[in-house]
Amino acid sequence: MVSFLKLLARACFTGRGDGSAAHAQRIAEIQDQFREALAEETALARAHQSDSYYTSARGHNVGHDEMVAVVYAEKIVLAPSAAESGDPVSYAHRLLGDLEVIKTDYRIAEDDPDGYGIGTLHSISRKLEAFAR
Repeated sequence: MVSFLKLLARACFTGRGDGSAAHAQRIAEIQDQFREALAEETALARAHQSDSYYTSARGHNVGHDEMVAVVYAEKIVLAPSAAESGDPVSYAHRLLGDLEVIKTDYRIAEDDPDGYGIGTLHSISRKLEAFAR
């Protein structure tokens, strides 16, 4: 809620005629949403890791898969390119594209028998999709 209020205040007090300020604000909003999604998924993974309910009879805990997926997602570069800094929709599309590449890499390299890790990456993508419209 606080970050939303900060964004609102920035929107109200920056030059209204300056499209670049509006673009910068929107990109900052996308970045905040990405970081928030990572924080939420990290908290969920930690909760699952500490709860025996999420550990199978063979000793596998899905929280481990979720945490590995978060580490993959943390590799995404959040700094917009010069072209993206003027186009928040393009920036959001690039982040979603990067997430798709990471999903592919994750599927190839990681054992995720219950699908919780890939689900973590899908959750992050869903939180960014609205910005790509």
